[in-house]
Amino acid sequence: MVKGCRILPTNQKISAANGTDIPLLGYTTVPAKIGKRRIEVKGFVTEHIDMPYLGIDFLTDYDAKWDFKKREVTIAGVSHPLLSRGSSQAWIRRIVLSDDVTIPPMSQMNVGTKVIFGSPSVERQLCDQSDDDMNVWTTDSHEIARGVLVARTILPDRASEVPVQLFNVTDRPVALKSRAVLGNLERLHAYSAQSPSPPRQQAPADVENQIVDEMMNKVDPSVPDEYKVKLRQLLLRNSAARMARKG
Repeated sequence: MVKGCRILPTNQKISAANGTDIPLLGYTTVPAKIGKRRIEVKGFVTEHIDMPYLGIDFLTDYDAKWDFKKREVTIAGVSHPLLSRGSSQAWIRRIVLSDDVTIPPMSQMNVGTKVIFGSPSVERQLCDQSDDDMNVWTTDSHEIARGVLVARTILPDRASEVPVQLFNVTDRPVALKSRAVLGNLERLHAYSAQSPSPPRQQAPADVENQIVDEMMNKVDPSVPDEYKVKLRQLLLRNSAARMARKG
């Protein structure tokens, strides 16, 4: 949308509904049209929001009026019908690759991602409904390309340089392009639990198998069984290697 526009630096700060900072590239002026009238829209530029949002300054400058009965909005004297988007955008936050990456065969790799923020009103509603102060988000384990899976990962509360773990369980390298969508994020909630007695100490091998079993149970059902077998082998092999290094 801002291709060819000059982006100027800014010290302005913006944030998501729950306070997460959203980095800005700067601000710019974009040519636009309202009906047959040509206008210029000045606004902030960020890599973390993929649709434009009109602020109160724009609506005031162009004398915007919202007619609920007629289901239309008038901007600069031009009326536009209001259409419902329904539930087409079911996500609140999602992550995309920061750069092009190539994942070697039968391996796991941590990749850098960026958070893309969805509708501000939906995120604000989620924050209002929450009864805790946690702002922790996680990925869901699923397949993003044939034989390439996203691990379930708890993410830091920031918009850039967010590490996510990928698994390639094929026998060939897989290339993924920058801005490729790796999945939607899910907000976690805090809970407390009291244990009546100290937990039984488990042998390292039992703990290792239990962790891998829990990870495998969260793999998307659409992932073919052959890839699930390879993923389990890869997880066990890497877990055994970490245990050996600790020993």
